Amino acid sequence: MLRLKDSQQMNLFECMLPPEVMELNDELAKVDALLDDERFLTPLAGYFTSTTGRPSIPLETSLRMMYLKFRYQLGYETLVMEVEDSIKWRIFCRVPFDSPVPDSSTLIKLPKRFGPEAIEKLNQVLVDKAREKKLVKGRKLQIDTTVVETNIHHPTGTSLLADCVRVITRQVKKIKKQMVAPAPEFHDRTRCR
Repeated sequence: MLRLKDSQQMNLFECMLPPEVMELNDELAKVDALLDDERFLTPLAGYFTSTTGRPSIPLETSLRMMYLKFRYQLGYETLVMEVEDSIKWRIFCRVPFDSPVPDSSTLIKLPKRFGPEAIEKLNQVLVDKAREKKLVKGRKLQIDTTVVETNIHHPTGTSLLADCVRVITRQVKKIKKQMVAPAPEFHDRTRCR
């Protein structure tokens, strides 16, 4: 069953915390304000039925946890532990203090369920939102991706070894020309294949 948001009601523990503990840092506050837009949840809502099955984790919680995962390059288990331990991250992810943090196995399954097309829709919503706020200028970028077929020498183990022997032989011959004293005997093995 689909849950877009969690019905958040402050519990006794949250009321006893000082207000400065409940404030997000600048980056998280800006992202929090950006992700409050309902347009971020609509591409994901179509992947759930709204009447049958057990309740899903709130979509806003999963979206915010995915942001933290990619922003700080965390694994799923580490992400769950960090959100459990950090008051600010719990507030950002909208996980009440008296509720458990979603399990890592649940978080692993969600991107697979959404698929790449949902991620593409989320990116498009983000670009549209950034254009509305004039954070990004829509400029075009043109790239020349012309591919030219050429004959190349694919390296193999024996060809790399032959190249090394050839280079070493060339260097030894240069050294022998510059030596004043008689040089020790050196056998040229470039033709021995």
